[in-house]
Amino acid sequence: MASKIILHIGLQKSGTTFLQHMLYDNRDVLAEAGFCYPVSLDWGKGKRTVPNHEWSSYGLLGTEFPWVSKRRAANKAAAWQALADQVATWPGTVLLSAEALSVIRAPAIGRLLDALGCDDVEVLVTARSLGRSLPSLWQQHVRNGKYTGFERYLESLAEWRERGPDYIESDPDSHLWRAFVLSGLVRRWSAAGVNRVRAVTTPGRPPEVLWHRFVEALGLPQLAQAEPTQEWHRAHAGLTAPETLVLASLNRLLNENRWKQRDADRLRDAVTERFQTREERGGKIVIPPEWRPTVAEWNREDLSALSGMGAEILGDIADLRYDPDGESGSAPTAEETGRAGADALFAAVGLRLNEPAPKRKVRAVRRILP
Repeated sequence: MASKIILHIGLQKSGTTFLQHMLYDNRDVLAEAGFCYPVSLDWGKGKRTVPNHEWSSYGLLGTEFPWVSKRRAANKAAAWQALADQVATWPGTVLLSAEALSVIRAPAIGRLLDALGCDDVEVLVTARSLGRSLPSLWQQHVRNGKYTGFERYLESLAEWRERGPDYIESDPDSHLWRAFVLSGLVRRWSAAGVNRVRAVTTPGRPPEVLWHRFVEALGLPQLAQAEPTQEWHRAHAGLTAPETLVLASLNRLLNENRWKQRDADRLRDAVTERFQTREERGGKIVIPPEWRPTVAEWNREDLSALSGMGAEILGDIADLRYDPDGESGSAPTAEETGRAGADALFAAVGLRLNEPAPKRKVRAVRRILP
């Protein structure tokens, strides 16, 4: 049985995917140091390996995650059992990484800790400024097929937040604020009985700063010089402000015309891949000017509560602060949006030209053949 378990529970958009790929790529070095970073299997996709443990956790906690159906949870049960078996057979420290764990409520935390069956559990949270996280969250919202504008997205977050911390802690759909009110997250996991909760800050760029702080938290300086692959950098380039606007408009059209999920996802993938190869991509997504005072106040409230708890912070606390006066960037111009739209059209046409001939045409040819 594992002598210690370290849970890296996110946050989303704090470099978690980068860390997970780095940990997965260096799992042999980790093993030599007495750490197990378990191989996780996606049993719904031909048992392919994945570099994190989120989908495996669906097999245990299921619909505790609002986006997970009962059917999907049942399909992941074998993946959870495979992960639990690896935890049970490793004699040293087990490191698990799943950003979705940041949203689970207190009863689900208890279920997870009981299932892991280890008396020594530590939690690591990677975090960045709320003013940097919210634009990334909205971008991901759009990349997942939604089309809510950024200002309306912020309005909906404000409505949830105004319902108060007790509501956020109990309501299944308030998962974003359960994760991104950092003080509440630390309090929730500490109250569950874990031995230690630490927050590792990240400035966002360069990602190597986060990696160095993370391996310092693990006590593994021998991993500090590991480097991400160029393939990773290309695969995880974000979208710019004009590109996200174009993709949101495309999502609306796909929804209104009732495209099949598979076809819509395929088109979105083609468009985002095309976006990432553009030379003139436009500016980054920033908090709209009229929302900056509100986001700054949310940020101050959280950090004030966090400091009052005596939480252990690794890195620079300034990385968690949002300064609205230091916000740089402006709304996309018509020219930037137009260029992004043209690239999206180019990607869609290219996707169509590369498609195999429709089956009905094949059948028609067969009918005239002898």
